[in-house]
Amino acid sequence: MATKTIAVDAQVYEELAAQKRPGESFSKAIRRMIQQSGERGTGADLLRHLESVPPLSEEDAEIMLEVVEENRSEALGEPLDLR
Repeated sequence: MATKTIAVDAQVYEELAAQKRPGESFSKAIRRMIQQSGERGTGADLLRHLESVPPLSEEDAEIMLEVVEENRSEALGEPLDLR
């Protein structure tokens, strides 16, 4: 099998290394991610996937809510109560 060397910045390398599964080569990880990105799913597929995602902690939910409120108030000019 022929190989090629590519250069990526350190942040991309770290992100790729974090996505790599145990025992998986970088080539296999990249191939898997490319194949996954090309899969087009339905809304039902997305909802099924989201069922496997753990819920946010209370702290993370509060942080996310604060960011949403801040962004909306900047866009609309007035704060909104999203609670």
